[in-house]
Amino acid sequence: MEIDIVYTWVNGSDLQYIDTWNANSKRKKDRNPERYRDSFELLRYSIRSLELYFPYYRNIYIVTARPQVPAWLNLSNERVHLIHHDQIIDAEYLPTFNSNVIESFLHNIPGISDHFLYLNDDHLFGAPCSLDRFYKENRYQVYNTFFGENLSWRLYDGYRDIVGLGLIEHNPIFINKYFWREAFGLFPEKTQQTRQSKFRAKTDFFPLKLYRYYLLKYHREICEPVPVFTLLSYHQFYKLTNELKKQRRMIEQLKNRRPEFYCLNDDMKGTPNPDVLRVIQEYLNEIYPKPSSYENLDEIKKVVSTE
Repeated sequence: MEIDIVYTWVNGSDLQYIDTWNANSKRKKDRNPERYRDSFELLRYSIRSLELYFPYYRNIYIVTARPQVPAWLNLSNERVHLIHHDQIIDAEYLPTFNSNVIESFLHNIPGISDHFLYLNDDHLFGAPCSLDRFYKENRYQVYNTFFGENLSWRLYDGYRDIVGLGLIEHNPIFINKYFWREAFGLFPEKTQQTRQSKFRAKTDFFPLKLYRYYLLKYHREICEPVPVFTLLSYHQFYKLTNELKKQRRMIEQLKNRRPEFYCLNDDMKGTPNPDVLRVIQEYLNEIYPKPSSYENLDEIKKVVSTE
């Protein structure tokens, strides 16, 4: 099976992007810096972890707003492709700052394989990880159910439940691009409403929940629901907060446990603690010290020479 990797990424410090963002935002929560800032260049380290621990892919696609490009990215590497929003999203929905909108168009990526692994830039691999974690014995591994069931109290039945209930996904997800596209056709009016939201809204579809619902309802025979307790045996979600002692304990736990994949989720509010930033950056440099083949070494040398 050929699979590709897809990341969504944004440079929240880009002044042009900030101007456009401010011009379109109407609510204070629309300007939540946790959703846009890139304090650690996590995408760089996520790709390093990918190259180290999950070598089962063909190409990497990075989806972002035009004209953004990660400064360190080696675009001469033929296996990495930069995809701007206007290449996959209809003009009527642009600009968008809503991850739910962006994700709903991932199947439109030019040249994408029939199956791809979708990651946010704060998802990392911490140990060797098999493709079986996502697709095993011709069955899709469906994460974030409670006990592996399509629960009788309609957790996965109807878009109101998809939006309001369930576990929040913070792990890579294995996607069949045809199933992904079909899922958004289940509720066309709700899909249209979501795509018209410039920023996240309570009325949005959450694409990852919608996809899980679709798989379990219409393709259950080729799915294997993975109970949340099983998932937690090889995956972990970590909140990055401004509490220095807590973050140091978290880093030690992460080093000792080495989950196969994990999430470092920014929850440092408006003003991140510089001591926490330093601790996390030191951890990333220690665990993933070697630049990947997708990094521009000239750019790395330039940064090092100015420090």
